[in-house]
Amino acid sequence: MFNDTSHLFYNIGYQGFGQGVAIPNPAGGFDDPYLGYPGGNPYPQALELTSASTFNQFAGYATYPLHTDPTRMQQWNLTVQRQIAKWVFGASYLGSHTSHLWGGRAINPAVYIPGQSTTGNVNQRRELFLANPTEGLLIGALAMLDDAGTADYAGLLLSAQSRFSDSFSVLSNWTLSKCESDQTDTQYSSTTTTVDPEHPEFDRGPCVSDRRHVVNLSGVFRTPQLEKWGVVGNVLSDWQFSPLVRWTSGSRVTPVTGVDTALTGQPDQRALQILSDPYSDKHIETRPDGSPSAIVYLNRDAFAAPAPGAYSSVPPRSIVGPSSFTNDLAITRRFGMQRSHALQVRWEIFNVVNHVNYLAPVVSLNSANFGRITTTGDPRIMQFALKYEF
Repeated sequence: MFNDTSHLFYNIGYQGFGQGVAIPNPAGGFDDPYLGYPGGNPYPQALELTSASTFNQFAGYATYPLHTDPTRMQQWNLTVQRQIAKWVFGASYLGSHTSHLWGGRAINPAVYIPGQSTTGNVNQRRELFLANPTEGLLIGALAMLDDAGTADYAGLLLSAQSRFSDSFSVLSNWTLSKCESDQTDTQYSSTTTTVDPEHPEFDRGPCVSDRRHVVNLSGVFRTPQLEKWGVVGNVLSDWQFSPLVRWTSGSRVTPVTGVDTALTGQPDQRALQILSDPYSDKHIETRPDGSPSAIVYLNRDAFAAPAPGAYSSVPPRSIVGPSSFTNDLAITRRFGMQRSHALQVRWEIFNVVNHVNYLAPVVSLNSANFGRITTTGDPRIMQFALKYEF
């Protein structure tokens, strides 16, 4: 059982007095940064807060309850191993339950008013403004820290290992797992909140890190001593080859509307899935010269935006992206010299077979590239190194 607190970066979104102003290229430089800024310096008051200090209208804030439970995790596992000759086989069950995960909950969302709601009057429809227009205009998006989040993980790990002997070793494993959570924030601010403030349970779904299958295969192979072959044998002796192969299921992504469909000012509103199979035939689109330009991964007709004032009941991270295959190789050789001097040669190859790993598709419905994959992982990369030891 573990207790923990949030990382320091988590609180970067906590805002105190007023709201920040960003001026990328101030006309007056550091001498007069607000030169040309509409209205002049927005902070003319002294650093000391007084009854005359003013607040920006509809500023965003994040607030903490007086009492917040720390995050707690319970972990358990059971492993069975069996050695057969030089091989060790293992099967493990891994499980965990996390409680009091920290996240945000909107406590000043906009109220949907049929026939009167637009994206231009979100702040004028917030609950505090409707209750008191005079003071309510000082607060816009308002989030309160919520410690009610949970996460659950269960996994089966099968492994086979041959420890280094006879100039080689092998380690392989396969993990079949499932992770679910209702909090994914990595930092806390006025905009990192559950989509539907009244129903935070709708934000429960697969974890961001969820990968149903993960397969790893690594090894070390060393060429034997071949001095009896003369010069050729000396060149071929003592080389070490270290391959690493990894295949994982695709990452999880969330189709979103890309706009404030519910007209409540809440971010990341999810799209509806209206067809049982959201995936297309995954065909390749090409440019006029025949070169590939994108992979059509999702069927645009399988998704739609909810009705105005409504949220989607589709859980987050409902779409599985393309799987990933990595294959790396390191080749090393150490040449001994006199008086404990040595020279080590190392050659590393990443993505040996130059396999194309497609990244996640575009998931905003309001994008012309929705459902398309337009980016890929790294191609084959090599690097060389020499190390002189003395």
